[in-house]
Amino acid sequence: MRIFNKIIVFFYTLIFLFIGVSLIFIAFHLAGRIDLSDLFDYVIGFSNLHWILFLSGSLLILVTLSLASISFKKFQAGKTIGYSTSAGQVIISLGAIEDFIRRLTQQLPEVKELRSEVFVTRRGIEIESRVVLWTTSSIPDVTEKVQAMIKTQVQELLSGIEKPVMVNVLVTKISQRDQDKNVKNKQDIPFLR
Repeated sequence: MRIFNKIIVFFYTLIFLFIGVSLIFIAFHLAGRIDLSDLFDYVIGFSNLHWILFLSGSLLILVTLSLASISFKKFQAGKTIGYSTSAGQVIISLGAIEDFIRRLTQQLPEVKELRSEVFVTRRGIEIESRVVLWTTSSIPDVTEKVQAMIKTQVQELLSGIEKPVMVNVLVTKISQRDQDKNVKNKQDIPFLR
């Protein structure tokens, strides 16, 4: 498979170099100063050139389609996680896990908003959670509670999968509640007492 990857990289490098050089020639109007017709006449002068061009074009099309197919399969595999049971295979969308985490943390009164992204890596299942907390919350306590809750619930949810679950929490914002803002505004204006 490595040889195939090297061939693909070589072809794409060659194509993009040709396109880049052509664009530079066009940009600096060098196509008129340097007579490219001699080069084209030399290339066209080869016998059986049409077969060489046909095979090269066909090979480029096949390589491009196979590369697109491989990339699409890897992309689809990266968005799901699965395991086998005695009845067959179970595939779970990572989006379903992200939605489960969002609904799970709605129970916590200290958390205003939580968005998560789930990644499957060689080390296990990594969950990146971005949290918006209320001002009355203690950051270390709440983040520890969020990490523990997400980790245990996701491990229970994915009990057929033996990969470790790692939860990273990023506090993106600390927000005030509307009632806290009203109390603060009343204290700032002395004549409203």
